[in-house]
Amino acid sequence: MNKTAYISLLVLISLLLFSCSKNQVVEKDIASSDIKIDLTIPPPGSNATQEKWDTFSPEKRQESWNKYISENSNESVSEDEQIEEVVRKPGNGGGGGGGGSSTIAVTVGELTKARMNLYYYGLGELKAGNEIRINPEINGIVKSLYVSVGDFMEPGDLLFSLDSGELVKNIERTSEKWNHDLELARIRMSGAEQSYETSNTLFIKELISKTEYDKAKQVWLEAQLNYDKIQLSKTIEIENLQEDLRTTVAISSSRGYVSDITFGLNESVNSGDFVEIIDIEKIEVNIQVPENIITRIKVGNSVKAKQASAPDYMLNGVVTSVGLKSNSNRTFNIVAMFDNPNQKLLPGMLMEAEIEMIQLTSNFIVPKTSVINEGSKHFIYRVKDTTAEKIPVELGNSRGNMIQINGSIKVGDLLVIEGQTYLQKGSVVKVVEKREYLPITTKF
Repeated sequence: MNKTAYISLLVLISLLLFSCSKNQVVEKDIASSDIKIDLTIPPPGSNATQEKWDTFSPEKRQESWNKYISENSNESVSEDEQIEEVVRKPGNGGGGGGGGSSTIAVTVGELTKARMNLYYYGLGELKAGNEIRINPEINGIVKSLYVSVGDFMEPGDLLFSLDSGELVKNIERTSEKWNHDLELARIRMSGAEQSYETSNTLFIKELISKTEYDKAKQVWLEAQLNYDKIQLSKTIEIENLQEDLRTTVAISSSRGYVSDITFGLNESVNSGDFVEIIDIEKIEVNIQVPENIITRIKVGNSVKAKQASAPDYMLNGVVTSVGLKSNSNRTFNIVAMFDNPNQKLLPGMLMEAEIEMIQLTSNFIVPKTSVINEGSKHFIYRVKDTTAEKIPVELGNSRGNMIQINGSIKVGDLLVIEGQTYLQKGSVVKVVEKREYLPITTKF
């Protein structure tokens, strides 16, 4: 046998001896514990389901079984050997059991009761809160135009005036005519009065008959009545003409901005022309909702809205009108009113709206992730002292990532909101964080 072959033989023998020695050690370790290892299933007490166990690598399975054997071994630990506490944090390990001396790190929050609001989300177009159009009351020519588009108006501000020259002349002519008639009536009344006074003197002296006296008195009374009638007729006609003159001047009846003018200076106008004034200090959004939603929305429900192109600008408003009749698309119109500070939003802009539909009664609200589902049963983990308690619960309504629950729980109980998947009933836990879990504000 040459030297190279001899060396190869020695190496092979050494490897065989090492393998046999290792197998003897493993057999000795296993035999010392009366525990039967089956790497196809998780060890007793493990939180890992069979489905999860099947995903573990052979090394991971062996590690879990070795841990189980060491924790359940009959061999005592020497007095001078210190026992090191293992704190398992979420995300470390493969979901093994929480028995033995393992301590599992968890995050908790105090169980809280709260109302849960349900919302409908839709798109709507902005409209001015108040919109009026002021039309000319008579046909005519625009003599003065006092405003432009964009001007801010207060009630009583002048908008425009029509040419009133012909109306003024007509008032003057009419007034002169009535003044002439009144003067004639006054003269007749004065003559009748003098005749009555003379007749009265003669009647007292019995120089005329009573019939002549009564006739003079009747003429004087009729002259007075005629004068009063002419005076009244003059007043009525002049007031009517002055009213026509007033209609040549248009004033604002509302607070707001001039948004449109359909005519210009020196142009002819009629009742179809107008000056439009809109109030955008308050604005409204019209939203179409389906028939299965309309009955769940009431006047006074809260609404949040934001501009589609400026999502950071949020408004809070209320429903002011709920449609009673559907349109051709079988949807109903909802109107919501908002304050519009600084008039940043303008009619025609597209808005995203969140309409409150219903407010559910107060109940315990928890994150959905804190609920453990086992078939048709549901549980949460509650921390008492340093121990995890597994509490059965009933589920209620949900919204987003939150859900209502009910069970043998009370306000202030410590709910495990992180680390619960590593727990089992009676697990020793260490609270590493305590925080609020209910959202402070609603975002959409």
